[in-house]
Amino acid sequence: MSQAAIVIVQNEFVEAESLRMLLEQAGYSVPGIAGRTAEAMRLTERFRPQLAIVDMMLEIDLDGIRTATELARQHALKILVTTGFPESVIRAENVRRLACAIVRKPYTEEQILGAVARCLA
Repeated sequence: MSQAAIVIVQNEFVEAESLRMLLEQAGYSVPGIAGRTAEAMRLTERFRPQLAIVDMMLEIDLDGIRTATELARQHALKILVTTGFPESVIRAENVRRLACAIVRKPYTEEQILGAVARCLA
């Protein structure tokens, strides 16, 4: 497994930490977890990850789609979106144009790791 770097953008600490542990066990590097847009930008600038896993709903800050759009635009970063929203919201937000993969919550370990592998392939 390559040491691809992945930044997690998620404001729910327990969910983000569980995802970090899963990714690291699978052989990926997770240089940081961001709960806010500015934090995600700083981590991306500093560590130059290949992928950001962004929750569609960042309740603290900008919404996840705006954050993901900025990460992709400013850093040419691949974006994997996690969401609990229905398909109608995904279509309305034009998420499929932005994301290399969309994983619906709640997801299994296999679903998220499979999506990460597809995004990094």
